[in-house]
Amino acid sequence: MSYETDNPWDRSLREVNRFMEAVARKIPILRSLREAFSGEGDGFIDWDQAREIAALVAQSEGPGPFPDPQVRVQFEAMRERSEGLVRAYTGLRPLEEVGPLFVFDRPQWIEANISSFKLIFEPLAESYGKTLRTLEEQRSREYHLGRRFTRGLLTAQLGMVMGYLARSVLGQFDLGLPRLEDSGKLYIVYPNLLKAEEKMRLEPSDFRLWITLHEVTHGFEFAAHPWLRDYLRSLMERYFQSVSLRLEDMSLRLRPEELRDARRLNEIISRGGLMSIIHTPEQREILERIQAFMSLVEGYSNLVMDMVGKEIIPTYRQMSIAFRHRRDSKSGAERLVERMLGFDLKLQQYQVGELFCREVVEKKGLEFLNLAWKREDNLPGADEIRHPYLWIERIEGQEGSRVIYRDI
Repeated sequence: MSYETDNPWDRSLREVNRFMEAVARKIPILRSLREAFSGEGDGFIDWDQAREIAALVAQSEGPGPFPDPQVRVQFEAMRERSEGLVRAYTGLRPLEEVGPLFVFDRPQWIEANISSFKLIFEPLAESYGKTLRTLEEQRSREYHLGRRFTRGLLTAQLGMVMGYLARSVLGQFDLGLPRLEDSGKLYIVYPNLLKAEEKMRLEPSDFRLWITLHEVTHGFEFAAHPWLRDYLRSLMERYFQSVSLRLEDMSLRLRPEELRDARRLNEIISRGGLMSIIHTPEQREILERIQAFMSLVEGYSNLVMDMVGKEIIPTYRQMSIAFRHRRDSKSGAERLVERMLGFDLKLQQYQVGELFCREVVEKKGLEFLNLAWKREDNLPGADEIRHPYLWIERIEGQEGSRVIYRDI
């Protein structure tokens, strides 16, 4: 059979399958990736295949140890202790229960987060589907393969993201999206803690308390201010709505060669994945608000974790130095993967948010920083999170003599 007249989609799909076929017999994860690209279906994400890829990536170095009941009892005691410490330091008063806390292995963490990944990725995948179906009507042969290749890319990328996170996440606060009634759960990924403790030569009891402190602080942020969940969900819903409307409009003006050109596809992936082509001015504005909010949330928890930790944890200084070295010593390959999957943004959220919180506390005190949680108008914007003095000036002018810290 001659391939001389094949379009780039034909050649790209064939080369991907040829590569995967060559090694699939030896490496199970590549067999799953191959199946993601060769599968058929109406949806643009094969969730069963994505789950399988995630589990294989998560356990590519072998299954981690399963947490026994005694470990769970120890973490529950640390959760209770952390609640007292966070309450005393921050002055925040939860209006609902903080917790419960679950100690997971990696596959359990994946299962616990599937619904959240669906909330994020399904609307985007559906929007791609609308776009490509419109294009299929115009050029049916070319876009049938384009749809199939896009489905494979989305499924494979999602599975690898979940698997990568399952190997990296130490602790997590689950917002409960899309089911707000399920919010407030705290997760510890036990095999990842053990790996970090061994690699960085940390004292397990100190390190586990330190991580628990961070997640419990997240719990206090949202339990003391329940409106924060509705605020974040509203932003996410606006974002997804703008994605759908924008992509439907894009289908009328998108240049077909952008979807069929393998080089363009590689460029899209290297800049943050297939999702990167959908960012519009409206979306960027929403994303900036989400990023500023998450920077505050992460920075505040880091601040509390450090300020409380250095007072009560004997090996705090050793842990802090080890964590900084761990971040700075990542290989070029690790940084490339994180950038491709968008995780470098997460690191920036920690850094920017923590600098913001530290500067506000140094200049005005923790009670003034807590004003950020008082109402939506008090949250720092994208510029303010990077320039704390702008936020301080605005809040001082906005609150004036009405600043009454006991109301927080």
